[in-house]
Amino acid sequence: MPWDENNVTKLRELWDQGLPTAQIGKLLGFTKNAVVGKAHRIGLERRPSPIRRTAVKPDRKKARSPVMPKLEFENNIEIVENAKETTPFQPMVKNIFTSNQKRGCEWPVGHPDEADFHFCNKERFDDKPYCLDHCAVAYVIPEKEESDKQELNVTP
Repeated sequence: MPWDENNVTKLRELWDQGLPTAQIGKLLGFTKNAVVGKAHRIGLERRPSPIRRTAVKPDRKKARSPVMPKLEFENNIEIVENAKETTPFQPMVKNIFTSNQKRGCEWPVGHPDEADFHFCNKERFDDKPYCLDHCAVAYVIPEKEESDKQELNVTP
């Protein structure tokens, strides 16, 4: 249905009464968007958006601006300079991996839930955590292991 002079005069009357655009569209047989478009084209007065709130919103830029405290740098600089002269800072370095304590073999003997559970405590081999006997059990040479598997697979 095209816009004719009769529909345009009805639109102007209903617009001036303040009816919502959707209701005007239903009365005239047009969609809400068609009513809004025609009202814009014929220059009818704009209406406030129903979505917009009438309350004043706070200015977001002002609300987010940081408050800088006033600091007295001159006094602090003098104190820091005096402190540097008297005691130089020397951090204490403690490396838990290279401790001076010489521990023994850490191979567990028994079950941790049992009362007689303990560690081997024999002298360690080189920089390993185990003694020579337990190193032989814990560390396997890959080449030897592969050759042993091949020998087992070859013999039927």
